[in-house]
Amino acid sequence: MKKLVNYGFVISFIWVGFVLSISFMEAWVKFRADSLDLPTALDVGRHVFGALNNVERLFSVFLMVVVFYQFTDKVVVGLGILIFTIVVAQSGYLLPELNEHAQLIMQGMQPQKSAVHMTYVVMEVLKVVSLFVLGMRQVKLFKMN
Repeated sequence: MKKLVNYGFVISFIWVGFVLSISFMEAWVKFRADSLDLPTALDVGRHVFGALNNVERLFSVFLMVVVFYQFTDKVVVGLGILIFTIVVAQSGYLLPELNEHAQLIMQGMQPQKSAVHMTYVVMEVLKVVSLFVLGMRQVKLFKMN
């Protein structure tokens, strides 16, 4: 277990890659495809972000194990708790709200404007920055040991 925890930074950087590739590339590219209508793009997005969220839940549990098993470093613990909190907020509130909004559009309705999407984007940016800083801190601590 200790060896797995020592290499926890690998998960941090893999996670950053997932979020960057899906949230900041796939989603943006998908909505610019001329052959993809909005309801189809939203349906694909719901499935892709649902899958990403499932992976992130697993990563966040692993992150909590890493953070509390070995590290007493305040930066690592603080970032770990922040990232975990973001994943919980996205899983428990933001994604269900966004899915409901997408479902209404796919049914031909025009839902009310909401700040949920922008909140999700801000949290994604915060999560990416936090994961990158966390990974760099973990590497530094790894090299010190």
